[in-house]
Amino acid sequence: MSAHSSIGPARRRTFTPYVWLYLLAAIIATAYLVFIGARPDLVAMWRAKPNDTQAALVETQRTVERALADIDPLKQGLGEMKMDVANVKVGMQEAAERDRILLEKVETLERAAVQASEKVAAAAPAQPAAKKQVVAKAPEATANAAAATAAKPATPTAIETGSIEHKKAAAPPKPTPVGVLLATGPSLDSLRLSWTILNDRHAATVKSLQPRYVVSGKADERTYGLVAGPLETIADAKAVCKTMTDNGIPCEVSQFRGNAF
Repeated sequence: MSAHSSIGPARRRTFTPYVWLYLLAAIIATAYLVFIGARPDLVAMWRAKPNDTQAALVETQRTVERALADIDPLKQGLGEMKMDVANVKVGMQEAAERDRILLEKVETLERAAVQASEKVAAAAPAQPAAKKQVVAKAPEATANAAAATAAKPATPTAIETGSIEHKKAAAPPKPTPVGVLLATGPSLDSLRLSWTILNDRHAATVKSLQPRYVVSGKADERTYGLVAGPLETIADAKAVCKTMTDNGIPCEVSQFRGNAF
């Protein structure tokens, strides 16, 4: 009995884990309150950040909308440019077709001129032979006339000698001047610029040529073509086109026509 009565009741621990946890929470709360009291501007800035983000998103959306609005006129302009290019292509095709027909006519005229000159050259040797034949007959006619005069002295006979009239050979038709189509454009200013560039970069080829412009297409969709020349033959025009094509310049044989700049 005396042994059990000598041991007193066990003492309870004051700083338990729960107590420490509460103390830590209290310290954090106190530090937060102190921070808010000391730097309220930082707290206001932190609270204003969501509004700034929202404003940035709105501004970005507006920028995108403005960019899309700016793209619409560009699309419309691109469509108009495509239509202009299509019209220019149609005009070039029409001009090429007309030039092809004109070149065929020029070649036909050149062949006719060559054939006419060959006929004239073939007919020229036959005329001296005819003249010799007439001259050979003249002495015989003179002898006959002398015999007739001796038989009839009272009636003199006059001997007429005619001269052969040589017809002048018809001059062959003058060939149509030939040129080269070097560029096309929507206006005369574009052709002037193209001609200036050609003179700067290919002076050796075009320095002896003269520029002309031709107009094709409707009044509201006109296409202007740059024609250079004149060249004597189609072969010369093809040689110029070969030189220009080798240098990356489009070129077509054409009739030298049009108005000066």
